[in-house]
Amino acid sequence: MSASIGNAILSKAMNVEKSTRYVIFGAGAIGAAIGGLLNRAGSRVVCVARPAVAEALGRGIVLEEHGEETMVTCDAVTTVAQLAREDGDVALITTKSQASQEAVRELSEAYDETLPVVCLQNGVRNEEIAAHRFKTVYAGLVFFSAVQLEPSLITMPQGRTVAIGCYPKGLDDRALDICADLKRAGLEVLPSAYVMSMKWGKLIANLNNATTTITGYWLERAMTDPEMRRLMLEVREEGLRVSDAAGIAVEPPAGEPSAIRIREMTEKLKQPLKPAGPGNEVDQVEKERTYSSMWQDLYLGRKQNEAEFLNGEIIALGRKVGIPTPYNSILLETVNRMFAEGLRPGLYGPKELHALIRSRSDQFV
Repeated sequence: MSASIGNAILSKAMNVEKSTRYVIFGAGAIGAAIGGLLNRAGSRVVCVARPAVAEALGRGIVLEEHGEETMVTCDAVTTVAQLAREDGDVALITTKSQASQEAVRELSEAYDETLPVVCLQNGVRNEEIAAHRFKTVYAGLVFFSAVQLEPSLITMPQGRTVAIGCYPKGLDDRALDICADLKRAGLEVLPSAYVMSMKWGKLIANLNNATTTITGYWLERAMTDPEMRRLMLEVREEGLRVSDAAGIAVEPPAGEPSAIRIREMTEKLKQPLKPAGPGNEVDQVEKERTYSSMWQDLYLGRKQNEAEFLNGEIIALGRKVGIPTPYNSILLETVNRMFAEGLRPGLYGPKELHALIRSRSDQFV
């Protein structure tokens, strides 16, 4: 982050007189955590959430982070129709990608096209969907994990980083205002003109949400299992081959700050595991458990999943550029079957899943 941008955020963060109200649509683990932290820091917030989460936000939700607990609350409703519209409202959409169309539709019924919308979501098509209805859309990268297996407890095992920028590219004063409020709430904030490139990088990382859901692994366990690391590497490299062939930037230009460097992260999967010791992957495997949002959805018995907007994106691009995508195709097929049949995480172990993909690779040549 440049010094000038950092100073702009700091000066804005010092102004506690807030006219903006944040309407967080789809407040699950990420949205409720961000909403609660914003409210705790003095921003005006109302969340639109499932009834159980809305009720929990009213009572108080515990955020647990590395053994420390913070209680957060904020106003919450269950539909946009229950809101009293205000001129200073800014919408933060935190739903899964499969719910974006409905989220944008509901917001557009309550607001006109001037509502500023921030897409704090995985995937790379949400901003495009929002831009069909709203004039001012911001790309938001959430680069931290939140696990919510019961409404009143959210664990945050990894990071607090958020990046915000204009869609499709650029920065403006409102983006800096939003960054200032998020910074004041305790998040690590990166304002950037290249957030969509970062979101493509995160999409490549998130291709393995399906891998961990199918195997039942949490991230720390996956990173300490040699077979799982090999499988995750193949999935990522397939995604990078396709995105590179399509000419898509998965990182900001050299010299620009970035919350995620997917090529560096992928290279690390090739490195041998370090012996057990303080602070390395093996030591952390039982101390922290980071479950992907897809794993959580399957575990909680939900019927829809985000794989079509992650693995499906790579499959569709692969068809366009003539590159086969056996890894992502079989991951998508398998995870969709698990959701349709109501199965639990852990259908296959990593060796079984890898063998299945290899046995069917010829179908995708």
